[in-house]
Amino acid sequence: MKNLNLDYDVFIIGAGPGGSIAGKIAAENGYKTCIIEKDIIGDKGRYKACGGAIALELIEEIDYPEDKISRYFESLELHHVDGERSSKKGKGATIWRNVFDKFLSDMAIESGVLLKEDEPLIKIEKRDDFYRVSTKKGKYTAKYIIASDGVTSTTLKLLGWPYFEKKNIILTITKEMKISSDIIEQKLGKDAIHAFFGIKNLIPIGYAWLFPKAETITVGWGNQINLVKNSREEFKKFENLPFVRNAIKGSELKIFKPHLIPVGLRPKIYEDNVFAVGDAGGIVDPISGKGIPYAMMSGQIAIETIKSCEKRDKMNKLGSVYEKNLDRKFLRVLKAKRIARDQIFQNDESLKNFLRLWEKHRSSEIVMKKLI
Repeated sequence: MKNLNLDYDVFIIGAGPGGSIAGKIAAENGYKTCIIEKDIIGDKGRYKACGGAIALELIEEIDYPEDKISRYFESLELHHVDGERSSKKGKGATIWRNVFDKFLSDMAIESGVLLKEDEPLIKIEKRDDFYRVSTKKGKYTAKYIIASDGVTSTTLKLLGWPYFEKKNIILTITKEMKISSDIIEQKLGKDAIHAFFGIKNLIPIGYAWLFPKAETITVGWGNQINLVKNSREEFKKFENLPFVRNAIKGSELKIFKPHLIPVGLRPKIYEDNVFAVGDAGGIVDPISGKGIPYAMMSGQIAIETIKSCEKRDKMNKLGSVYEKNLDRKFLRVLKAKRIARDQIFQNDESLKNFLRLWEKHRSSEIVMKKLI
């Protein structure tokens, strides 16, 4: 049901994982598709604050090149500040987001997507059955809009969509610390990533992490934003833990960056041919903060929803079908995890109980089987 008078069938704001996969799927299905990205991507991509740990299954699914992987890991080491520690087995790898996102946007381009970088959105308005989009470089028309421009989505702000509740936003701080590969392996192990918990003496609702890459340790901290009093001082408390202090001793600070991530759904994720995907919709694991695979899947599901509703002439069902398809794939579990998150972080004993269970079970299994 394409309108040949429009510039594009599908217009995507944001060239992250959700936007790039949405673009790839749209182009492969014959939709004239454009992605705009506010930043300059260039040959090396653009830096994004992110631990960068992804599961081995995702690496294999997208055939991610081995030479783009920073480090493989076999376990997630779970530390509580009172000294209790457990080890959760799981194969994965750490990646740099600029390299990963560039790989995905290149896939979209190869599928026929037009990518326009260094082109921030200025205005978007509904005109009858299409949208007019204005950027600093041009004006475009399109039938469908994919908002994949992150938690603070300019697209959805301009359209007047409600923002997240504060309890559904995590403030994170990331430091990229340069250090030799040999020292990383001596201090953190050859094939492990590390997460740190402690409601009373570290982070009320959230956790911190040390994720080693080839010659860098990503040092991260995240707390529910309305509980943050002094983020720099609270981050220092984490850095001063003996294990952490030893791990980063002698390292060189390369990047310091705060960032927001959602841990609960935006009050709405669809309206009038506009789909919120990934962080823009709050489609993130509320317990772990994992967002990359859900961004990619939600981008794919948005396009598949458009295609199926056009084919069945059920355009008035786009929103309900989108959410139903998300629910069927993973959203029902994420909603249950959001409820469970409040229970997990009630106190340190409930948190430690969850960490003990998490050592042997997937978090989705713990929640859906009500093991906590």
